[in-house]
Amino acid sequence: MQLTGYELAQVVNTKLEDVGLEPIPSQMVYNYMRSGRIEFVLDENGHKRIELDEAKRFVRDFVAKKRSGSNSRAELLKEFD
Repeated sequence: MQLTGYELAQVVNTKLEDVGLEPIPSQMVYNYMRSGRIEFVLDENGHKRIELDEAKRFVRDFVAKKRSGSNSRAELLKEFD
């Protein structure tokens, strides 16, 4: 399964809202793709897609980092397993 940048932003925002944090603009995901913080592949039409494993990694790390002020990173990552 592969996601678009917009779909990944929707997942990130759902997780952020679940833990009481503000959503991010979808453009942020595309900026992270462009800068290499999110790995992507090109589909058969040349569109950028994010593999499911990479999407899961990004969501866990991103949400954990946003919440890092209140709990340890390891504790936060457990919440998304």
